[in-house]
Amino acid sequence: MVSGRADLIVPAEMPATNLEQCFDDFHDSLDDRFQGVCRKLDSFFKRPDDDAAEATGRSTARVRMFLKLQDGESPSPNVAFSGKLALPYAEQRLNLFVDNIKRGALPGDENPTLQDNAMQIGAELSLWQSFRSYLHLQGGIRFHGLPDPFTQLEFEYERKLDGWVGRFSQDVFYYALERGGELTEVDVEHEFRDKAVFRSTTAAKYTDDSDGMEFEQSVSMDIPLSGHCRNLIPNASIFAHRNGTFQIDDYRVNLTYRTCCYRPWLIFEIAPQIEFPRERDYSFTPSLRIGFEIWFGSLPEDR
Repeated sequence: MVSGRADLIVPAEMPATNLEQCFDDFHDSLDDRFQGVCRKLDSFFKRPDDDAAEATGRSTARVRMFLKLQDGESPSPNVAFSGKLALPYAEQRLNLFVDNIKRGALPGDENPTLQDNAMQIGAELSLWQSFRSYLHLQGGIRFHGLPDPFTQLEFEYERKLDGWVGRFSQDVFYYALERGGELTEVDVEHEFRDKAVFRSTTAAKYTDDSDGMEFEQSVSMDIPLSGHCRNLIPNASIFAHRNGTFQIDDYRVNLTYRTCCYRPWLIFEIAPQIEFPRERDYSFTPSLRIGFEIWFGSLPEDR
């Protein structure tokens, strides 16, 4: 959800001191409990003819905690969490999720969470899948005040050509209390020999509470650095909307540094940024985002 974010390849082993081993043991204990709950839930979908060896899926969870410091504003904390429950016995039938990420946020949205301690739980069904594309249907309930049922239909098509990868996705979503909308996104990626990855993201969204049709154009370069899972990600974005007239809402440039911090499952991120928002008459606005990310199970997909 946050522009310029990338998955990290975590080394299989990192030497641990006694204190670090205590952190690892605590983390592993939480992970084991999480996986155990998922296995018990998955057992409800087991059929008599299912092979026990099939139950090898590993669930994932990620918690991101950030603090944004911006000139002229009070510090803005942000906590985003997401979980994908691996249910091997229910594969091709049902996958469960829990998160606080609002559907329809632009990829570069700095705060895509629902806020106010809202939580969403639901299920995802694969309606159709081929080598290059898939169609998924999600349904669930947002819990904050009155329960708010929601649904989302997601289509994605991917194509590779001469080292370039193009990806088109179309989401249509609907919240019973907040109505609905759609999000269209086109990503183009290219990986160079040094493992650096160029990425271009073009997106447009429309919802009942958006300012007409909103747009984003972002370009970034994910540059791996020497050492344990260290990445440097320069990113530039333009945000705009069309509601009768076409207007630029923000120009933004940032530089994100990500690295494993202390343990391989704990990731530190810092991103100095400058922007020129329309709400400030396009005046120079510096800011700094500092945060940590904790993950369990395999590292989730992060597009």
